[in-house]
Amino acid sequence: MATREDFDQDEWQQLLEMPWVAGVVVIVADPSWRIVGEFKAMAAAVVADVSPGPAETLIKELVSGMEADQTDFDDRDDDSESDAAMLEILRQCGVVIAARCTDDESAHLREWVLGVARATAQARREGGFLGIGSVRVSDDERAAISKIDAALTA
Repeated sequence: MATREDFDQDEWQQLLEMPWVAGVVVIVADPSWRIVGEFKAMAAAVVADVSPGPAETLIKELVSGMEADQTDFDDRDDDSESDAAMLEILRQCGVVIAARCTDDESAHLREWVLGVARATAQARREGGFLGIGSVRVSDDERAAISKIDAALTA
């Protein structure tokens, strides 16, 4: 069972950012002036009760690490990271997870991150006029979630 001690400081920092980066990839895929609700949904999904599974302990350690971490995701030197750069961060996280975790733990971690991405996408309805003709998740958000999944499994 993988724990915090199985990762060096840089790897751990990447994993701490992983769910936030995934959520931001979804948000920028279909930008709107109503991003506050998406950020709230993303934060709620990150700290929601972790589903039982092989990586449950590791995910709880990550959430605890995020709560204790004094650095803020928004304090990064470059706030203008491109979609490609954020997906590269997720790809690197996928490589770290594959190297340090069992296959079952890796799958559980990926599902947790994808759950954050899905919750972010479902935070508000997309398109339409006054809600008429809107959809729960836009095509662009679905495509972003697929890219996140591909990056984490690369």
